[in-house]
Amino acid sequence: MKQLIIILFFFSCCDNLNAQQQTEKKTATIGLHFFYNDFATAQNIKANSAGFVINNHLWSKPHNLEGGFGLDYLKGITKKIDAVGTFNASWVNYLLPGNILYGSSNFLLDINAGAHIKLFTDKRTLDPFLITKAGFTSYKNIHGFSLLPGAGVQVNVFKEAFIFTTFEYRLALSSNLSDQLYYSIGIATSINKAKKPKIAKPVEIPKAAEPVIVEEKIANKDIAVTVTDEATGQPLQFVEVTVKSSNGDIFTAVTNADGLAVLGNMQAGDFTISGRLNKIDATTAVITKNDFIKTGNQIPVAIIHNDPRFTLVGNTVDKKADRPVGNTVVTITNTTQSSTAFATSNVNNGEFRTQLEAASDFEIVGKKSNYISNIENISTKGLNRSATLYVKLQLNIEEAKAGASIVLNKIYFETGKATVNTGASSDLNKLVQFLKDNPAVKLEIQGHTDNVGTMANNLKLSQLRANSIVGYLVNNGIPAEQLLAKGYGSTMPIADNSTKEGKAQNRRVEMKVLE
Repeated sequence: MKQLIIILFFFSCCDNLNAQQQTEKKTATIGLHFFYNDFATAQNIKANSAGFVINNHLWSKPHNLEGGFGLDYLKGITKKIDAVGTFNASWVNYLLPGNILYGSSNFLLDINAGAHIKLFTDKRTLDPFLITKAGFTSYKNIHGFSLLPGAGVQVNVFKEAFIFTTFEYRLALSSNLSDQLYYSIGIATSINKAKKPKIAKPVEIPKAAEPVIVEEKIANKDIAVTVTDEATGQPLQFVEVTVKSSNGDIFTAVTNADGLAVLGNMQAGDFTISGRLNKIDATTAVITKNDFIKTGNQIPVAIIHNDPRFTLVGNTVDKKADRPVGNTVVTITNTTQSSTAFATSNVNNGEFRTQLEAASDFEIVGKKSNYISNIENISTKGLNRSATLYVKLQLNIEEAKAGASIVLNKIYFETGKATVNTGASSDLNKLVQFLKDNPAVKLEIQGHTDNVGTMANNLKLSQLRANSIVGYLVNNGIPAEQLLAKGYGSTMPIADNSTKEGKAQNRRVEMKVLE
């Protein structure tokens, strides 16, 4: 009720402003629209960036979105500003902060109010506009406010009737709400006839004949923008290039593997060229109309990007199948500076990218449901940024489905004992991370030995070693009910015990997924 009073007060103020204006403005108008809610893309943009989402094709497809219907009320404040109020209703499975689904479809209500700031007036057939609104959302026991910036296009299909299509980024102001992308299309019509102002007929004054100036036509050309790294001179891929004309028109492109972005068939004029990569701006360049007069079909432009960090180019690879794995969330921890970054591997080629600070050590681990990831360590200490731009890494992950057994090679014990060397056994941390990421999984921790000694002693030793691993996991926060320790002695060799190398392979710890 409190929110409804605020909205009614808003429209009352708009009516007062309307009474004070004597220009042609939109009359009271009502509309009906259909919309799509897109929570997943907004979550990806918030975690990474809009450029990252676009470049990695992570924008949600229409068939994955949830739709609804709404009502609109519009009324002109001035010729180019319309007050707007919207009432939306839909049934959705709400994506909570932290990328967690609510679990079932429920009624989502939102009421918002604000303004459309138009480029032209309602007399134009096609009229782009900016959106600035605030809104209130209610979903089950979740309530809160959001800011709703956006943009749209108004099409005047016939007198005082319009088609609207809008795009909004709904920025949550309340901690229990999620950011949201919102797409809509609808139609609206006036509910009362506009009063036309009386316009005095102008007095025509004869003018002297003016000379006719014939301007020479200049051919359109491509603008070819090359972006390079300042320190190494290497071409830079995935740079967002922006070309802005003197009259405010904006054109964009993204550089390819050769650092090149081509904007084709550009009309002669004055332009400013800029670029942006990893939230850092490149230098700018300017071309003029005179550059279009020169020979050739392309106008070459070079700009430079300066980022003192290194670029990590990684690939998540299935260790057994030797193939890329996409949609893996990779955590990159700078252990020197105690900071953390995240990246998501590309769904097609498993590639992920992030920036690495100089003179730092990093720990890198992947997270994907039912996969166990290696924990890799890399360092930029000793690297010269003038000679090195890219640091490459293959991050191996392995599917841990029910019934699968995985050898944990990097777990070491004192000879003939069950005492684990925790400092050298890096697979212990790998195992802890996997169990924390997959709390529903139950594992059998298996101990195995070579054939040196009696079978009874080997069975006892392998059981004690399995018990030691389970004890370490429990001490590091893993519930005991997720774990089962089992010693198999020398009964399950994986190599020939007649060689030193074979014996070393048989002395091992394995994890088996029970469910």
